[in-house]
Amino acid sequence: MHFTSIVATALLLLAEADIISAKAIVHLPNAIRRRNHLQDGMKRDVDRILRRAPQMSSNGNLSVSTPNANLNQTISDACILNLNKLTAVDNAAGMASCYNIIQYDQKAGAFEADLRLYQMFTPTGKFANVPVNDVMISLTYPASTTFQSLTKRRKRDVEVRQSSAVEVQQYTLFGTFESNLDLSKLNETQIMSLMLPDVKLNAAIDSTQPIMTNVSASDGAWFVIGQFRNEFTTGLVDRTVAVAAIAAAAPFVLPGTTLGIFPTGLIVTCAWTFLFLLAYGLGTIGRIQYRSAYRKRKAAQAGRTGKRI
Repeated sequence: MHFTSIVATALLLLAEADIISAKAIVHLPNAIRRRNHLQDGMKRDVDRILRRAPQMSSNGNLSVSTPNANLNQTISDACILNLNKLTAVDNAAGMASCYNIIQYDQKAGAFEADLRLYQMFTPTGKFANVPVNDVMISLTYPASTTFQSLTKRRKRDVEVRQSSAVEVQQYTLFGTFESNLDLSKLNETQIMSLMLPDVKLNAAIDSTQPIMTNVSASDGAWFVIGQFRNEFTTGLVDRTVAVAAIAAAAPFVLPGTTLGIFPTGLIVTCAWTFLFLLAYGLGTIGRIQYRSAYRKRKAAQAGRTGKRI
């Protein structure tokens, strides 16, 4: 049994290898952490990634902390109110997410986000018999967004008012944008696109076969409280918009001051020029030496050794 669990986690690590980077953070649930020592190595890798992330500017006004009871209840009420409108979800795990920006400092280029997962419907397909504690969540953000922390909080006791949504977990996220981006050039839709994560759920069937499903934009409530409240529109806030926003906020580069492409032709030309000069130079030196030897030989024959012809 221990061997099969090791194999399962190894397969999950392979499945997530492409997203473990400074732009992606992975969290393993308690059940996998307890039964598999391989997770400790993965956690150390993620910790190293987080430590390499840049620190927030000292002029920032954000103070990241766990929401208090009142704020937690407010966020929960807003999430459940919007999630109750869902009649189905696209992912086989039957889960929905509620994602909100609690704080945003444009000057510092930093924000605090709150992410909550809810079990909304009965899991289907390959996730049908997978326990909730065995589901792994991974978050991937646009290339301009880097994380300093991913804090998993215990679910607080909140009053649920006539809802079928069962809260699974809460997360506090703190992200920063690349310092060279000029956020003043972007509108709210573009900024939200840079803050929007790509949420994936992963698990293993019978401790051997890895499975994965995406939590799409229609599988949750996005920006329903806090910053950008009710500004989210499906299709207008996505990865395509994020790519365009990064290009729009990038600093202006004066054309012609840098090489636009790798100078392969220049390198080849320089290499051939160097070989030509080397061959021509060696030939010239050889001819000079031959001339000097010839003159000395002719001078010796004429009895005028040491004199020029």
